[in-house]
Amino acid sequence: MLTGSIYGWEIGKDDIFDPLSHRNRDDCLEPMRFMKGLGRQYGVALHTSDVNERNRVNPDFSLYVESINFVPCAAKKNYLILYETPLTVPRNSDYSYLNQFDSIFTWNKELLQSGLHDGFGKHITSDRFVQIQYPNPIPKECGDNFQSLAFYQRPDLICLIGSNRHANLADTRELYSERVKAIKWFEAHALNDFKLYGNGWKVPQKRFGSAGKMRYRLEKILPWILGKPVFPSYQGSARTKYEVLSKTKFCVCFENARDIDGYITEKIFDCFFAGCVPIYWGDANIGLSIPSNCFIDFRQFSSYEDLYQYVKALTSKQFSDYQQAAKNFLLSDQFAPFTSQNFANIVIHKIKQDFSLT
Repeated sequence: MLTGSIYGWEIGKDDIFDPLSHRNRDDCLEPMRFMKGLGRQYGVALHTSDVNERNRVNPDFSLYVESINFVPCAAKKNYLILYETPLTVPRNSDYSYLNQFDSIFTWNKELLQSGLHDGFGKHITSDRFVQIQYPNPIPKECGDNFQSLAFYQRPDLICLIGSNRHANLADTRELYSERVKAIKWFEAHALNDFKLYGNGWKVPQKRFGSAGKMRYRLEKILPWILGKPVFPSYQGSARTKYEVLSKTKFCVCFENARDIDGYITEKIFDCFFAGCVPIYWGDANIGLSIPSNCFIDFRQFSSYEDLYQYVKALTSKQFSDYQQAAKNFLLSDQFAPFTSQNFANIVIHKIKQDFSLT
């Protein structure tokens, strides 16, 4: 039996495989359960690193979930899964860090095509990067056909689901601040048609850098004195994203960053699953992966006012057309690369290949 240690899950105790974990919101841990189950079929045992340490098992390989501090060990192979962009996790483009791994699973097309150069002549070749897509568990409420509520069955017009965070690099491609611009526009001009969900919105916009942190502290003072909410559209955290999206017609669906080739996260798929039409901004080439008739492309509008007038004027038939296009996509082979099953297959196949398992 081949044994692997998973790093990057601070709770440990194999919690990353537990469907009842309090961290398993929207069944986000499904890909890990698929990976563990598929590995077992081929004689691969996966545990969080603390479990192997407690049982005095020396792992054959390590698997890091996102970039955390590297723990030197006697493992024959070291693997890394990259989920986020360097704007959120700067280490994800750090040559010295990434060079510690034998293989790196990523959606990043630049790394997949050209590898990574450090600027001083050193190079991690592209063959050490393995293509994956961000995995998307399908909510049990979807059923086999992805049936969802119609236009007139959805009481809410527009929502945004996200956490109040900031990028960790100064880069014009970040969209954390653009989400806040969207929130503030709708609160100022269409408060009754907009609802905000997520974590951290009882305080002002989080900002990057020392000047940003100082501004954040100052902006906290006036709402506290006046006893008014910072974001009046805030509804609290969503129990599940499906619950919110299934009662909403449109969702402001901005990635954490734009124009990074291959960066497509769960946000647009969460909308598709619930029959909510996403207003998308992120991967500039999104149309190569997802048909453009499935979503509203935010880049097509010159202002939030134009966007608002567009969604307000959409008919039930036009809304249904968006839903049908998304449903057709989910039922097609085009969606397969974005599933939990495909994610698990790629990771376990690479491990099998490296250790010559049959």
